[in-house]
Amino acid sequence: MIINYIYPIIIYFFALRIKYYGEKAMLLTMLIISGCSNSVNKELLPSKNTKWVNIEIKNTSPYTAPFPLEVRYISYKCKKKRISGFDGSVITEPNYNVIQIPMQQNGNIWKEKIAINGGGSCNWSLSAVTLGIEYIDATHLGKDLIPGTAVGATIAFDDDASRNGQFDILADNNPTFSPTYYPLIKTNKMIRENDSLSMWGEQDFLQKKINIFNNSVNINFIPVLDESKVVRMIAPTQFKIGAFYKIIYPDGTIVSDGSTHPDITKLAK
Repeated sequence: MIINYIYPIIIYFFALRIKYYGEKAMLLTMLIISGCSNSVNKELLPSKNTKWVNIEIKNTSPYTAPFPLEVRYISYKCKKKRISGFDGSVITEPNYNVIQIPMQQNGNIWKEKIAINGGGSCNWSLSAVTLGIEYIDATHLGKDLIPGTAVGATIAFDDDASRNGQFDILADNNPTFSPTYYPLIKTNKMIRENDSLSMWGEQDFLQKKINIFNNSVNINFIPVLDESKVVRMIAPTQFKIGAFYKIIYPDGTIVSDGSTHPDITKLAK
């Protein structure tokens, strides 16, 4: 097998590193070889009595659809080690298991459920899930438009996922979210030839945390898409000082002050 040829090369390379850099290089060699030979078992085996997160998305536009759930599990049993880039010390931290799960459609309702306790040999537990919608067809607002970025919500289930401090703690485990989004046409000829159509809102992705797990969790996402208010963003044609995005609002107002996201208050005016 090819791995039998790779190991001697790795060992030879780091033997040279040890000659010049000593113990840290030896430790790095051991970690790399260990990581190659001991892969983490990411299989999920939820127990019969596990609690579930039931997710339901109401998709009312023929031009949008929910994207696959991005589910992140965490394991404190099967930890991983890495070398710090600051002082070369060994850092031990949890392992992550990120999977995508397509949602099941029934008319304009899309559903899926995920286990809070993923089980398996690594005792995977649910850390976070990201859900939402995206354009799948953009030509109704311009024949050459292509679908752009998505919107939605990230729900944290532990402190690890919410450690950036920007997650709002929910009062119960049956939340309903109904954010309003608007179309955003982006022009950036330095990146792509075609303009893209995305959605945007007061917060493109909500950040919420659920702490209550007495029963199963039920999350309802009912977005509202208002296509009567289209915003355009035109990127500068070259990188230089003072060259900013030009944001054009539905009433004709043009803002070019360094902002990279539309201002929701200008729609209210």
